[in-house]
This record gives sequence, C-alpha cells and structure tokens, in this order.
Amino acid sequence: MRRLLLAGSVALLAACVDPKPSSPTAEDLRDIDLSPDHTITVDEEGFHPASLEITSGEVLLLVNEGEERHSFTAEERFDTGRMEPGDETTVVLAEPGEIPYRDLEDPSHEGTLTIQPAANG
Repeated sequence: MRRLLLAGSVALLAACVDPKPSSPTAEDLRDIDLSPDHTITVDEEGFHPASLEITSGEVLLLVNEGEERHSFTAEERFDTGRMEPGDETTVVLAEPGEIPYRDLEDPSHEGTLTIQPAANG
C-alpha cells in the first residue's frame, strides 16, 4: 500500500513539471524593467569608469564606444563576448562581492565592479 501511494505521489509531482519550459514572450519581456542604473563604457583608452560600486540587482549597461572590438569579461561571472563598435548589453548581478574584469581584445584594460548587498526591506 505504501509503495502504491509513493508511486502515485511521484507520478503526480512529475506531471506538474513542464518538460519543455517555454521562453519568455515579447509581452513578458516588456514587463521587465531593464532601464540601466549604471553604465560602463569601453574604448581604446580603457573602461570608463574603471571602478564602480553598485547594489545587488541593479541593471548595468555595458557599451563599446570604441572604434574597434572590445569585451567585458569577468571569469565565471559574466562575459559579453567580443562586441563590435556601438554594441551594448545589460547585465544584472545579484551575488555580492568584488569582480575584476578585463577586455579580451586589450588585456591591459582592466576594471573592478563591487557589488554591495541590497538592503533588506
């Protein structure tokens, strides 16, 4: 009797999980506010600003304002890949800590993001 009850519970729970979850719709994405709280740019001179402190969950806009390809690469945290001039992307970082990042196209370009915990409330 216990095995039958357990098997029935497992089958019921399995039926609740969508094996092929759908991607967000355009309407879903419109409901997400991705207005940037901060912006970091990169060009042939480096990152501007090279050091920035933000709060967990804030939206960060990364922009290539240079005339060549650049990247924003932080080991195991984020990587924009190589961005063409004028490309931009947004990043939302939730885990507090200090994150060093660099430009793969010019490793002498380095920056640091400091993520502070969001205030509870």
